[in-house]
Amino acid sequence: MHCPRSSHLDAARQIFRYVKGSLDYGLMYKRHEKFMLDGFTNADWAGDTNDRHSISGYCFSTGLTMVSWCSKKQPVVTLSSTEAEYVATTMAAQECMWLKRLMGEMLCKVDYAVQIRCDNESAIKLASNPIFHGRMKHIEVCHHYIREKVLEQEVVLKGISTNEQVADIFTKSLIKAKFEYFRATLGVVDRKHAFRGSVKN
Repeated sequence: MHCPRSSHLDAARQIFRYVKGSLDYGLMYKRHEKFMLDGFTNADWAGDTNDRHSISGYCFSTGLTMVSWCSKKQPVVTLSSTEAEYVATTMAAQECMWLKRLMGEMLCKVDYAVQIRCDNESAIKLASNPIFHGRMKHIEVCHHYIREKVLEQEVVLKGISTNEQVADIFTKSLIKAKFEYFRATLGVVDRKHAFRGSVKN
């Protein structure tokens, strides 16, 4: 805010245009037979061009619609895409454990390993391997939380294709078709069309 430029104004206008055009969109929660917690996590390595911090993103659902999501700049500068994804998985694991406790108090105990989908195989192997490597010495201890939860079988990291990585929507700009596909996958629908369809049914 201390040094605004025309590019910032253009970005603000683009945001307002999107908000104006999506006022009727929202999350629709429907009854679903399979009530299980699962999630996605992703990171955009060095996405901030000013300080080169990466962006973490995650989302969790209990059926067809998301119940928790986040997009946040990472507190550290990561040296590789693997490290950025590893930090993102730790952030997702922390949210996952909170959701498991919440669901246990409100509904029923979550006694299964929650699947968290990640599109970086190296980060998955890093979280599953109890042996520390020389290349990991610089990673702060707090980010090894994900490894602890994987070894305790509280969560399981599962590989997924980048084309199916829903958490991409929280970390980077996407082409229109991909954005709309991920938005629908999150359970975000046009309320006008949704209500019109439910009336017909």
